Amino acid sequence: MKTIFILLSIFSVSSFASVIPNEPHIYVEGYAEKEITPDQIKISISIVSTNLDANLAKLEIDEKSLKIFEATKKLGIEANEITATPIQVFPAIETENGNKVDNGTRVSRGIDIVLKSLAKYPLLNDALISADITSKITSSVEMNDERAVKKSVLMLAVKDAKLKAQEIAEIQGKRLKGIYSVSEFKTRQEETYNLYPNQSIYGQSYGSGQVRYRVPPKSSVFEIGKMRATATVYVVYTIE
Repeated sequence: MKTIFILLSIFSVSSFASVIPNEPHIYVEGYAEKEITPDQIKISISIVSTNLDANLAKLEIDEKSLKIFEATKKLGIEANEITATPIQVFPAIETENGNKVDNGTRVSRGIDIVLKSLAKYPLLNDALISADITSKITSSVEMNDERAVKKSVLMLAVKDAKLKAQEIAEIQGKRLKGIYSVSEFKTRQEETYNLYPNQSIYGQSYGSGQVRYRVPPKSSVFEIGKMRATATVYVVYTIE
């Protein structure tokens, strides 16, 4: 155990030293955030049917799947925006009053629809209601190119760090020489064992808890919210 502790201590010190120079420096935290509008929304539909006759249960799943595909086709939703999982079949054994009850066979399938056009979102929900799709439906807003969004806000965070460093240096009558290290992790000694990056995109999503509905809510219930991209960086500048 002592040997392990010594090795961890050496690793901790060496990791910390690699990002903190021995020469005069300024260590700052840069932060940035910006509001963005999601450009796509993902709707996940879970279709389940239980019947004593397995064939009838499967037939119901096929019929509901066909209704969904027909509804999306009418709305001009492309085939590459739809993903359907293979049909899953399980024994429908339930427990009632401590006794096992055989309800036959449970057949299920999941269908994911990624809408590139947000304007079609309320239309799709209306179509699902009209098609009598009484299933578990969840939806969440997304970014098509999340990496590009993160990169843009990360660059803003780096600029924020530079401004802070310049202000601190000017107070001391110094000038920045250059960047010694940049990290998305805190590199202070006391944080060595808690390295958690802080760069994320989060926003409003409806039904993230997978709320179960007998029928999907009316279109007016759904409102697409804004998203906020955030980034935090830790930068070490050497100074003259």
